[in-house]
Parts: sequence; C-alpha cells; structure tokens
Amino acid sequence: MDLDRFCVKLFAKSGADIDEAHYINIFHEWIRKNQLEGLLLDVVDYRHIPNGPGIMLISHETNYAMDHEGGEFGVYAQRKLGLPGESADKSHSDKIVDLVKSTAKFSSLLEADNRLDGELSIDGSGFLYMTNDRLHAPNTDETFAALKSDLEAAAASLYPGKAVTVTRVETDARDRLSAKVSVSEPVASAALAA
Repeated sequence: MDLDRFCVKLFAKSGADIDEAHYINIFHEWIRKNQLEGLLLDVVDYRHIPNGPGIMLISHETNYAMDHEGGEFGVYAQRKLGLPGESADKSHSDKIVDLVKSTAKFSSLLEADNRLDGELSIDGSGFLYMTNDRLHAPNTDETFAALKSDLEAAAASLYPGKAVTVTRVETDARDRLSAKVSVSEPVASAALAA
C-alpha cells in the first residue's frame, strides 16, 4: 500500500474524567513553544460532539485529538501530509511508524504535564489504525490483506522482539478500514516514542 492519509489512536488507561478545558491551555502553550514537529496552527474545541474528537491540536501535517470515538478515550492522530523533508520514497510502514511515534511523543508530553496531576496514562502496547482514503483504501477484505503486511512491518519496528497481533476491526463497509495492532506486554507511551 502507498497511503499518505491515515490515522492512529493510542488508548488511555486513565484520564477520561479529566476536565478537557486543561488541554486548551496546554495546546496553546505547545504552539507558542513549538513543542512538536511540524507547523502547529490552532486549537479547536469539539467537546459538544458526543463520542467526538474533544479538544484538537491542528498542525499543517497532522491533527491530534483527545478522542472519545466508540466510547473509548485516547489520543488520536490524523496524518494529512508528511513532515517537511520527508522522503517521497518512504514506505507506508515507515509512515505508520512515524505517526505512531509522534502520537506517542504527544501522549508522553501530556502525561508529563503537571497541570494534569499525573491523571492521564496512555497505553503504548497497541494502537488502532484507520485508513483515511476511501478511494485508494476501501473497507474490503482485499485492502486489509494488502495493508496487513505494512502493519506487521511497522509493528516489528515499534515492538522489536515482541509477539504482535494485527486484527481487522469489523465495521460497516461505508466506514474507514480499521485494524488493531497489539502486543501482550505493557509498553509505556514514552518507550514507544523513543
């Protein structure tokens, strides 16, 4: 597969009950201090949408959200473009690794922020992958078969020496193709970001 637009989500072990207004100030500070790679642009509040993206940090390349989709709280990242200087011949599995690592860095920065009093904990032992390009990656068995090897290669890089499972998330054919990647051992988001 050669997809540029896709999403990942790392699930929270705790933190769903944090007042999300805290994220607004944190993300504005990150924009001022250029805390993440890429061009950070804005903060958007979608808390009014049930099971929605919550508070989002928008960048030119990636959107990050404190996501509640499916009733499961976590950190969501939507890749829109590659980072500046990214090689055009970078493989899809390399792009997955990059997005998971940047999402884990985003998560570990949040976990370390003293304004959250250590109440947020993100599980690095797996992630949800979603295509964001229904034209080039429709939600079909054939697309999943083509995508699975990329996810396995990315997982081998992210979780060296660990047994990994990649399973398709069964959804309506009109939804984005989704897959869960997981390992049975606990992994901290900071370790995943390294």
